[in-house]
Amino acid sequence: MKVIKRIAIAAFLFLGFNINASEKEIGLKHVFDIHAKCGAAMTVGDVPEGKRVMIPITGGKVDGGIEAEIIPGGADYQMVDTVSGRVSYEAVYTLLTDDSRFINVKNVGVSVNDSAGNYFTTSPKFEAPCDSKYNWLNSRIFICKPIGFEEGMVHLRVWMVE
Repeated sequence: MKVIKRIAIAAFLFLGFNINASEKEIGLKHVFDIHAKCGAAMTVGDVPEGKRVMIPITGGKVDGGIEAEIIPGGADYQMVDTVSGRVSYEAVYTLLTDDSRFINVKNVGVSVNDSAGNYFTTSPKFEAPCDSKYNWLNSRIFICKPIGFEEGMVHLRVWMVE
């Protein structure tokens, strides 16, 4: 473990990264929106961590900085804590861009409605072809929040952390 830590520190120093976080505030840049079509929820039932729910992702689109279709076949695997009302999300699906490139998405997050209010935030991780104009997705951190729900649809706004 010490060797890994030393390598990470050496990489920061070698590449000239300034690790003094107080010099720059973190910002967010809106990059695109995801509009996912969803099938009917399927409840697996009670499992050791809570109630497992699976929602098929049956299609949809991405617009804004990227234009793409959501390929049917993905799913959102939810773990519901019926005592606290907390829900953990892990959605896995694939995009097909308008120039025929595939991008895999794994979006994890949490929602809860508690004394602090309603919180619902996820963090998508993208796996894009390195030889494409989407390669930048592989090396950035993103967050997203729902911007709307309707029958069989969820609309998410995606920001890149700067």
